[in-house]
Amino acid sequence: MGEQLIQYSFYGVLAVLFTGFAPRKLSRYLSTLLSIGTLLVVSIISIEAKGIAGIVGLVSSTIGMASILSAHELVEENISLHDALIVSIASLLPILLLSDDLVRMFMAWETISISIVLLTAFHRDEESSEAALKYLTLCGVASLIALLGISLVYFETGSLVAGKVAEASLLAKILILIGFGAEAALFPLHFWLPDAHMAAPAPGSAVLSGIAIETACLLVYRLLGRDPTIAGIVIPLAVVGAFVGNFSAYRQVDMKRLLAYSSIANVSYIMLGLFSMNKLAQSFAVLHVVAHGFLKAGLFILSGLLLAESGTRKLELLQGSLSSRPLLKTIFILAALGLTGAPPTLTFWSELYLIVGLSQASWILAILLALAIITSFGYYFALIYNLSIKSTPQTQTSITSKRKFPLSKLSIILLVLSSVALFFFYQNLSSFLG
Repeated sequence: MGEQLIQYSFYGVLAVLFTGFAPRKLSRYLSTLLSIGTLLVVSIISIEAKGIAGIVGLVSSTIGMASILSAHELVEENISLHDALIVSIASLLPILLLSDDLVRMFMAWETISISIVLLTAFHRDEESSEAALKYLTLCGVASLIALLGISLVYFETGSLVAGKVAEASLLAKILILIGFGAEAALFPLHFWLPDAHMAAPAPGSAVLSGIAIETACLLVYRLLGRDPTIAGIVIPLAVVGAFVGNFSAYRQVDMKRLLAYSSIANVSYIMLGLFSMNKLAQSFAVLHVVAHGFLKAGLFILSGLLLAESGTRKLELLQGSLSSRPLLKTIFILAALGLTGAPPTLTFWSELYLIVGLSQASWILAILLALAIITSFGYYFALIYNLSIKSTPQTQTSITSKRKFPLSKLSIILLVLSSVALFFFYQNLSSFLG
């Protein structure tokens, strides 16, 4: 399965890049079609793979396709490069959980990291350049640290098989934790994320915040999850990260930056569940990857839609922007409430059973997670109020674009409704994990 994904990813990215040589309008359509075709193949392979890797492949390809659809309308410059980067990230993420070779795993992650850097710097302005530099500074050094940890595993065990990490020294494991933990935005290695996810084009941010950092969490767990000492390090950091992410979101005036800080909190929930050593919490931490991914990706694409319509992401200037649009407003409210754990979205079950599972391991951790989730209510309710209330003439958002953006709206609706559908079939999704 891994070899197939690598081949399809390589040829798919190459084909999408070559569409850039076609005339502008034709290039845009060819890029969209080839990208979606490649990710459809990835989704089919992922369904056959099943397990956690299958879940990641299915979610990454679904979010990737939604991002490609919206990018057709929201990304003006160099659409072929943008789509190729999305395809690269979305198709390679499952490799991290399928491959048993640490070198191949590292090379796949480095390819993903290069794609993330290019997406972050895509607009080539001061904001994106600074964000890309910050990502390179932290995550570039982190990658070298992870490589050093992998080298230690080889010298200590004589093998580069992923399962051998469990037999390596604590130093090797800590180096791997630092290296891949930075990519997962584990506190206190999270500070690159808000800038990077804010600077990237909104469809790219949907993939980065919706599935890339979550897969890094799963990779850290896959390599280090059986070590109680590492769990003793990760759990307190995840608890702090959950509160730091949520409290930081309250201070944001930019919609994308608010959503990015919320993602820091949610990856902390996932890490907390994965390293709790409780099977119920671990299973629903994986389900939270799906639950959070679909909703957060939908909201990032919505932020790009609002930017394209009104020229701003500032919340004070977006007041009432959805008040007279009943369908989009309903979908937005479903997504925003869903990210607080409210039904009827999959996050209700993932967060509920995360708390139940943690309570079996430690009541203190369960209470702390519940409090962190409750903390998120305030800024999401404020976001809902800000965008959904009927604005006064003084605060009415002016829509400067006459375009309708049907593909972007469709991608948002499909992502959020997928989460609603999975609310009713979450047990089927659990069985898919094997």
